[in-house]
Amino acid sequence: LYTGSRQGDILRFQPPHYTESEVFAHIGGSPLGMAFDRDDNLVICVAGMGLYQVSPAGEVKLLTAETNRSLTSVVDDSTMKLADDCDILPDGRIVFSEATVRFEMHDWYADALESRGNGRIIVHDPKSGSTRTLLSNLVFPNGICTAFDGQSVLFAESWACRISRYYFDGPKKGKVERVIEGLPGYPDNINRASDGTYWLALMGMRTPALDLSLEMPGFRRRMARRVSEDAWLMPNLNTGCVLRFDEKGQILESLWDQAGEKHPMITSMREHKGILYLCGIFNNRMGTLPLKGSDPSWFSSDSYWGKKP
Repeated sequence: LYTGSRQGDILRFQPPHYTESEVFAHIGGSPLGMAFDRDDNLVICVAGMGLYQVSPAGEVKLLTAETNRSLTSVVDDSTMKLADDCDILPDGRIVFSEATVRFEMHDWYADALESRGNGRIIVHDPKSGSTRTLLSNLVFPNGICTAFDGQSVLFAESWACRISRYYFDGPKKGKVERVIEGLPGYPDNINRASDGTYWLALMGMRTPALDLSLEMPGFRRRMARRVSEDAWLMPNLNTGCVLRFDEKGQILESLWDQAGEKHPMITSMREHKGILYLCGIFNNRMGTLPLKGSDPSWFSSDSYWGKKP
């Protein structure tokens, strides 16, 4: 099992019990979303630094830190501020989210106050070295996951409280469809489940006061100018929640730590061999939850690249 830390390390936990860990690689910055490619390279989004790759031997390499300027956009050709989550397409291209082009990682709450289309989805091709914007004007795009259909990716827009699907191949290529709208909280990472469904973390719950303030831009401007940051209206981040949903967007299961006693603000989860592992960017622990009826031999890389001999 691999996870990032706020010290900029990638930690590797050893099987079979995953209680002992070692520093697999040191990147620096704030490592966020990560995924393994077909060759067992670990691809990692690092806030403020871009998209990185760590080889099986632990060698660190920068893949990209900016998008190539296009003929129609001068916004590209700029350094990425908040590379967030990533996944690998069947052809080896890397698709990842940049949550906001305006704010750094530790100013994410300012982007929440704006709740505008400051984010984008980016695709990087390791073969050609090109980095292009796929979708723009997204409301804090966060978690992203290649769907089981092999033709689309699911992505979360946190402040819009919705999940959408983008088709990168097939008869609907280039189209975006809404999958879930009106979530009770702010969606973060999305990962595959062993039964063909998807796990979704809600990093915080919506509050009536914040929802109302989002309809009042003048009020938010005055609040940001006259009130200290620790007194701003904010999401409820004390509640931990993970949802499971299917291809049609139906919520099948919800797991809660309503009091936030063990795992508040869950931002990521991963199913691995019958256990759901839980993490959060502000938590100092990794949680485990045994999943009844799940495949005890399943882990996500097999669902992408098949079992290796």
